[in-house]
Amino acid sequence: MSYLKPSIGRPRRSSCADEALRAELGRISRMTIEERVKAALTLRERFDWLQPEAGKRIQLEK
Repeated sequence: MSYLKPSIGRPRRSSCADEALRAELGRISRMTIEERVKAALTLRERFDWLQPEAGKRIQLEK
């Protein structure tokens, strides 16, 4: 009989995250090179809300 070892410290694999990754990889594999370049060039516009405000510095804790 084998005993299960506790998985303390090991994250559990998320089936939802795995499914999302597979879907995204499938979508990318169906894209043409031109579509990939256009998508890459619009990333700054799509995710501009992630940029810090101009003139402000991010303080990292030490």
